[in-house]
Amino acid sequence: MISLTENIHKTVSKELKHRLRQLATKYETSDFMKDDPSQFMHRYHEPLDVEITAFLAANLAFGRRSCILNCLDRLCQEMGEAPSEWLLSKRYETFFPDSPKSFYRIYSYRNMRYLCETFRQLVINYGSLGAYCQSRNEAGDCAKEAGRLAAVIADCFPDECKPLISNGKTSANKRLNLFLRWMVRQNSPVDLGLWVWYPADQLLMPLDTHVVDVAKEFGLIAENATPNLKLAIHLTDIMSKIFPGDPLKGDFALFGHGTKLNAEC
Repeated sequence: MISLTENIHKTVSKELKHRLRQLATKYETSDFMKDDPSQFMHRYHEPLDVEITAFLAANLAFGRRSCILNCLDRLCQEMGEAPSEWLLSKRYETFFPDSPKSFYRIYSYRNMRYLCETFRQLVINYGSLGAYCQSRNEAGDCAKEAGRLAAVIADCFPDECKPLISNGKTSANKRLNLFLRWMVRQNSPVDLGLWVWYPADQLLMPLDTHVVDVAKEFGLIAENATPNLKLAIHLTDIMSKIFPGDPLKGDFALFGHGTKLNAEC
């Protein structure tokens, strides 16, 4: 990981490192999925079905958790046993009419329709989103700067997908980085590890509200820090000192602790 900071390890005490490792172990379990969007990708077994479901789930992971889960459950019921067949046959056009009306919060039916159409073209041309990203990675397009793989994915999608998928030089790309965590990290009861060609130490932290709040509580980032690419890199660098080679294991520590605190409020 390319660092924007120096001597980060000196700012994290041994006690805090130990606590974060304990929290990561506590929350990275199969029970984590009971109230998390990651549960839906585990309903399927075929890699393409899993990838499609994971991509939709990650990009809809916005807002109140109960609302996210209800939305994704409805979508999975619509896709049925084979999301890939649902996508390739363009059955999504019935479920997602070309309408500006809201499908979920600020995301319109039109946003979802263009998202599915773009994903469908990637599958037709490359076999899967993962195969497309692997080809770009092998061409050296993902190694130019931190966060580039998420940007490569975002660049595939037209403006009609915004704000569902947006990109910019300073974007934290929270939802895409969550999707990449699911796809890349291996040996996890939650994450899938399907994209074995990409190194886990090149992933960036998804800057969920809980993650940012707990990082501030623990003194890992400044109180006035705002979610952007620079902050994602900074926090990932810190996690890489605590979880060498697997910085996003720290996502479970921060997110898990944050959701527990929120539930107790």
